[in-house]
Parts: sequence; C-alpha cells; structure tokens
Amino acid sequence: MLDRRVAPTAFPVEKVLFPTPAQYTLANGIEVWVVSAGEQEVFKFELSTKAGAIHSPVAGLAGMTASLMKRGTAVRSAQEIHQAFDFFGAFWDIQASLDHGTFTVYGLTKHFHSLIPLVCEILQEATFPAEEVEKEIEIERQKTKLNWEKTSYAASQKFRAQVFPNDPYGRFTVAEDFDKLDRAALVQQYSTTWASQKPVIFLSGKISEEQIAYLDQTLGQIKYTSSELSIPPVSFASNPVKIREEKEGSVQCSIRFGLPAISRTHPDYFKFSLMNTVLGGYFGSRLQKNIREDKGFTYGISSSLAPYPRGGYWVVGTDVNGENVDATLAEIKKEITILQTELIPQDELEIVQNYLMGSFTGELTQAFDIAEKVRVIQLNGLAPDFYDQFQDQILEIQAQDIRDMAAKYLNLDLMHEVIVG
Repeated sequence: MLDRRVAPTAFPVEKVLFPTPAQYTLANGIEVWVVSAGEQEVFKFELSTKAGAIHSPVAGLAGMTASLMKRGTAVRSAQEIHQAFDFFGAFWDIQASLDHGTFTVYGLTKHFHSLIPLVCEILQEATFPAEEVEKEIEIERQKTKLNWEKTSYAASQKFRAQVFPNDPYGRFTVAEDFDKLDRAALVQQYSTTWASQKPVIFLSGKISEEQIAYLDQTLGQIKYTSSELSIPPVSFASNPVKIREEKEGSVQCSIRFGLPAISRTHPDYFKFSLMNTVLGGYFGSRLQKNIREDKGFTYGISSSLAPYPRGGYWVVGTDVNGENVDATLAEIKKEITILQTELIPQDELEIVQNYLMGSFTGELTQAFDIAEKVRVIQLNGLAPDFYDQFQDQILEIQAQDIRDMAAKYLNLDLMHEVIVG
C-alpha cells in the first residue's frame, strides 16, 4: 500500500530540445513561422507589426488605434465584424504594446479560410467611423480614470516613467490625453503602421500546407510599399528618483523598487533570470518567505525583469499597509545584500534550477505555447537556439554566479523607489 506520509522520489529535470519551427515566406515577403502540433482541430494566428507605442507620437494613440480598428471597415459595421467572428466561434483581439501591434485569432481549423479574409479586411480597410471614435475615446477615458484610482496601477506607471524619462517606454496615459486624440490622428497612425508596415505571422495548432498556401493567396497579396519605421535608441534615467505619493482613502501602499536592467540579448540574461527567481521570482522565493510568511506584511511580493527589445528594467513590487512601508523596504534591501555577499546553499540552488526547468518543459506541451516562444525569439532578434542556451546555463549555473549577478546589477544606490497609497 502507498505510504502517503513519504514524499515520492524527486529527479532532476533534464534538458529538452526546443522544437524547430517551420519557416515560410509569402509572395510579398511576409515571414510566417509555423508550429504544427497536437490533435485538436484548432489554430492560433498571431500577426505582429511595428505599431506599438514607440511608433506613435503621443500617449494613448497606439492603443486607441488598435482598439478602433475593430469598429468598422469599408464593408462592415462594428456589429457586423463582431457577428462575423462570433458566427465562426472565434476569439480575436487587436492590441498595441510598447513595441508591437498584435492581431490575434483563435479558431477552429475548418473555419480558417473564412476567418483570414476578415483579418485582411481589417488590416486594409478599417475606416474609424466618427461615432465609434467618439464612443471609444469616452470609454477609454473612463477606464483610465478608474485605473489611476488603483495604487498598484499608479505605482507601476510612475515607476516605468522614472526608469525611462523622455522615452516612449516611460510614457503613460492619463484621462486628459484623450482630449488630444481625434479621428485624423487615428487614421494617420493606422496608415503609417498597421496598413503599411510588413508584419510577421506566427501560426500554431493543427496546420497544413493548404493553410499556408491560403495565407499566400490572401495576406501574401497585400502590397507593403512604405519604408520601415526606425526604432529610436532607448533613454534611461541618469539618476535614481524617490517618489512618495499620498492617495486619499487608500488602505494600502503600493511599492515599486528597482532600476534599469538588461534585455534578452545580453550574455548575462540567463544568470540574471535565475538570480531574480531566487530573490523574488517564484512563490518559494526569499522575498516571499521573509516579507509574506515571516513578517506578514503582504499577501504577495515578487521581483521581475521586464526585458523589452530596446532595454529592460528590474523591479520589486508589493502592496503593504502604510505603517509597514519602511520596514518592507528595509527587508527588501537586506535580502538583496545577503544575495550579494553570501553564497546560496546548494539545496536552494537545485530547487530553483528544477523549478525553472520544470516550468520551461511544461510550456512545451502545446503548440500555442511553443509558438509564443518562437515569437519572442523572432521579435527580439535572438539566436534560434536561445531556449537551448537557457536550459544549458540554468543547469550549469553555480552559487558564485548568483552572488556575482546580484553584486553586479542590484546596486542599492541606483534604485528608483515609487510608493503610492
């Protein structure tokens, strides 16, 4: 009989070779990266293009343009567009991040030929009806007002603004910014980005050669004649900034504590990632054990690396009661100092190594997840064996490497500190 008082034997997670995606090029030069796997008759279509915030002149314009592309084309109203996607049981969305605009469709394979023409229509013929523009701007204005009432949102936005001053990465949107947006600005943004910049497509699920051929007959026939948009160099803060902002009626304070950091292309990225995991990157991290479990200051605390293509940042984030703010910051600094001066015990290092390896291998079970990693490689200009390198370095890393990473990058004298609440 199984003795449930005894834990099962654990084994180290071994390296798994990252799958190689298929690559196609459509007639107009669009690259298509395909991960065909699984038995379910489903697909995920993801189109990425240069339509993020770094390619817009004012705050809020990129996101609003993406949202309003769904509100009407030359042949369909907003309602008819949504009804068309709903009829085929598809989930779809258009969004703009800091770097890219993304058009995503999840659907049944049998409806692929019916859904892709809708994508083409929106990419080429969005009309931005005046009544829809007015309505959507008001909706987003109200959403933004509500978001800024949340201390966690305000702290995150203001922290990024301190790390990237005078840079699109640091630009945030407030309600008043929507007064500067109008239909002409939206149409111009759409014309210079979505409608004219050659995208990259990531296709995953149960994919056939017939579907690739159909992409060539549809999206492959769009003419992209505009020159590529230039990407400006990133602008980091030269000096650390400390902000403490009172928010009337707030019970808790949101803390953001961090500094500019490396991106995925940096040779220290993998070692930095493991160091971050030890400190605050998973539920068993040192920050969680100290500040959540031992001190009881918060329900959760984490540290993370935001590795944008142009440059990243590292940040610790948590929410605590106002009287515990200074004590929490002191404990964060204490844990960083310990990591910088003491070698991590071997058993703790092995736990984190197995956690990262297990999480990674668990993300290779579905075509959609694999395609997301292919997307990261392509949009960040990484080596094809990036995730094989990741596994190699995670397995080979030593306690000394963790200490070196913390000492090299987590300079307490350069930390930005933003507290809202």
